[in-house]
Amino acid sequence: MTFDGDYYPQVARGCPRATLEDYDMYYTEEELKEALERARVKIDKITERTSEYTRGTNDCFALWANYDEELRGLDSKARDLVSFRWNSTREFVVKLARTGLTIEDYATDCGYNIITNKRPIAGDVAFLDGTMINDGRYWVSTNENNSGTHKVRRTQIIEPKIKVLARPIRRVE
Repeated sequence: MTFDGDYYPQVARGCPRATLEDYDMYYTEEELKEALERARVKIDKITERTSEYTRGTNDCFALWANYDEELRGLDSKARDLVSFRWNSTREFVVKLARTGLTIEDYATDCGYNIITNKRPIAGDVAFLDGTMINDGRYWVSTNENNSGTHKVRRTQIIEPKIKVLARPIRRVE
């Protein structure tokens, strides 16, 4: 199959591959990295002011919710869809299920595409025993020892162990 310029909208004829920036539905890598950095700063400041690790305040979900708020501003639904308290990741998933949502449904409702090929790029959010966000080279999350955000591990080309991989999309309406 040969490439014809009409197959991918807004991509110049003859371009061999389209990138995510070629589509208005995705954020640019720069926007994603800036949003992650601002979310990390927020969580680190909250952690400095508190004496204990608190679920929903300075945990991995709070990092993801702040990241989503930095991307979408007032259009973020990350906190609106969670109206309960939890004490562990497992309890979060169980209580989320009681509201009728799976992790995949929750991510989709918040404006994320589920990536089934498990190939992460910068800005992707992964769910594996908690939430991690890809900064381009590392997965970033929080610690239960109340030390703020940190790099959990290097990003792999394919992440087979990750249960859910989600990519933020713009609200095109």
